[in-house]
Amino acid sequence: MISKDFHASRRALYASVLKDDSVGFVFAGREREWKGDEMYPFIPYANFYYLTGFTYPEAVLMVVKRNGHVRETLFIDHPDEKAKRWTGVSYTKESVKEQTGIGNVDYLERFEQAIPLFGEPGLIRQIYIDIPGWERPFVKNEAREFASRLHDFDPTIPIYNTFQDLAYFRQVKTKEEIALHRTACDITAIGVKNILSHLRPGMHEYEIEAYFDFSLKSHHADHAFPTIAASGINACCMHYDANDRQMEKGDLILFDLGARWGGYNADVSRTFPVSGRFTEQQKALYEVVLKGLEVAIAASKPGQPKNELQDLSKQAMAKELLRLGIIQEPEEINRYYFHGSGHYIGLYTHDVGDDNAPLEEDMVFTLEPGLYFDDLGIGIRIEDTLLVTKDGCEVLSGGIPKTVEEIETFMQEYAASNETASLTV
Repeated sequence: MISKDFHASRRALYASVLKDDSVGFVFAGREREWKGDEMYPFIPYANFYYLTGFTYPEAVLMVVKRNGHVRETLFIDHPDEKAKRWTGVSYTKESVKEQTGIGNVDYLERFEQAIPLFGEPGLIRQIYIDIPGWERPFVKNEAREFASRLHDFDPTIPIYNTFQDLAYFRQVKTKEEIALHRTACDITAIGVKNILSHLRPGMHEYEIEAYFDFSLKSHHADHAFPTIAASGINACCMHYDANDRQMEKGDLILFDLGARWGGYNADVSRTFPVSGRFTEQQKALYEVVLKGLEVAIAASKPGQPKNELQDLSKQAMAKELLRLGIIQEPEEINRYYFHGSGHYIGLYTHDVGDDNAPLEEDMVFTLEPGLYFDDLGIGIRIEDTLLVTKDGCEVLSGGIPKTVEEIETFMQEYAASNETASLTV
């Protein structure tokens, strides 16, 4: 999906962080047992994938830097005959070298003896290990366990965590990464339009969700995250996931969904009228949220502090709610608005990055204002995936109906065509 040259360029950035007389380690992660003899699907740790493109567990990237010279070695597991027979997993040092473009590939049993810290005391003065920044301090993982062992071996050698360095690199996307994001958004648009083409009262949330699933599967894409299909009062729960309510005439349904393509994600939220048309009340509230999104999109350009976009959305929506008489003071919007306005997106849906940083060209992020009215059984969220351009932004998910007119026209046209088809059968 993405070239060897891309990963090589990322490793060059990583090596630039390392000082001379140092060694760095990034771990792929381990498979996790689910139940019985089943394992959870393995997805490599994002920073490891970013540097190598290798997608199998138990691997380790080691980078040694001495006198300005960098030596990269990828250590890999041994797929045995059982793995080959039962799961089709088969690779060798030679095939991995060809696949990744990493010049030195070896098997894991040679990993420890290859670490220069053990074989040549005094050679290494700094150690760099990537330890995920979101994990709690006492949660054991492969990287933290390894760091503890190295510290026990020689407590005098400083150990640095490169997680934030790689997070900084991942904030700004290359053209290859942007192309993958774009495809993920295009497939997401196909899936949402498939939903709109079949949405009607009487269906269960899981039934309409299945049309999105079909679109992803038929395009050989994965889910970026579990789909939220929340109708009625369910839409007032931020991470509702049961998706089992039967929809009724007059309901709104909130979708939060996205495709993953080549490891890169789309994230889109839309709120649709199940019957094909908004009521006047639903339309008024929907356009408040849409205004909040449009104001933030208009302000999204290089140099704009990302964290200020939240306030711009909030202020715009508060102004509209005041106009409608729903609130009497701007601060009262907090009764109906509970979450941030967006996040970076990349190899993770909620991706790494500094929310306090100004936007830069080729960043990819989302905006997602929302309002939730428990007393009305109405939750509305509208979210797009955006690319920062030279002088503004491009809405990568812009092909998905979003205005009231676009949504109603799309749904009515499909309702009419389906009615005509049923009459001619």
